[in-house]
Amino acid sequence: MRSYFFAILFACLALPGWNVASAEPGTEVESVSRASAIDDGFGAVVISIRSEIYLDEPLHVFFLRDGGSIDNDADVVRFERKQSFFAFSNDTVEYKIRTYQLQPGTYRLVAHGMNCPKVPAIDERCLAEEPGIFGALELSRPSRGYPDIAPTFEIQAGSITHAGDFALTARNTIEWSEIPYEEMDRTRSRFGQLPNAPAPVVPGEYRLKYGLNPRSYGDDSRRRY
Repeated sequence: MRSYFFAILFACLALPGWNVASAEPGTEVESVSRASAIDDGFGAVVISIRSEIYLDEPLHVFFLRDGGSIDNDADVVRFERKQSFFAFSNDTVEYKIRTYQLQPGTYRLVAHGMNCPKVPAIDERCLAEEPGIFGALELSRPSRGYPDIAPTFEIQAGSITHAGDFALTARNTIEWSEIPYEEMDRTRSRFGQLPNAPAPVVPGEYRLKYGLNPRSYGDDSRRRY
C-alpha cells in the first residue's frame, strides 16, 4: 500500500521542464482479437512482456525490422507493458499475452527503455530529471540497446508467430522464455486455425536464467541503471 501511495505522489509532483520525450520512439503495434481481423498480407505475433523492475512509467521493448534503421521510427516496432493503476504491488511479473499484426519480415530485439526520447543504442542508457531538495537530479532509467546477436522472430503473411515472453530482469536485461502452455488457451481458441511461422531464434545468453521476483517502488524509484 505504501509503495503504491509513493508511486502516485511521485507522479503528482512532476515538475515542468523534465526531460520527457514529446513523442515515443518507434511505431506502436496494432493488436488483433481474432484471426479474421488480420489484414491481408500481414501475419500475427503472440508475445508477452513482463518486468520484475517496478514500472513507474511504461516499459517499451523495441524490435527492428530486418534491413531497417533504429533512427527510422517506421522500421522499429514498440511493445509496451505498464503497471496496473489499481494494483497495490508490482503486478508486471505476471504474463500478459497479446496478439498483434505485423508486416512480414524478420524482427530483432534492439532495445528496451523507459522515458526514452529515442531507441537506445547498444549499451546506451536513457536519462531523466527528477526533483531533488537542491534542484533536479539526473537519473538513468531502465534501458539498454542490444547487439546483432539478440533474439529474432519471423512474421509470415497469414501465419502466426509464437514469439514467447520477453522479461525485463533486475539486472536491466531483457531475457526470453517460452510462454507456458496453460497460459495460451485463449490464443489457441482464437488463432488456432492459422499455420505456425518458424520459432524464434534465441541465443543461450538471452534465455531467462532465474524466475522473476517482483520488486517494489521503493526498490527501484531512485535506482541507477
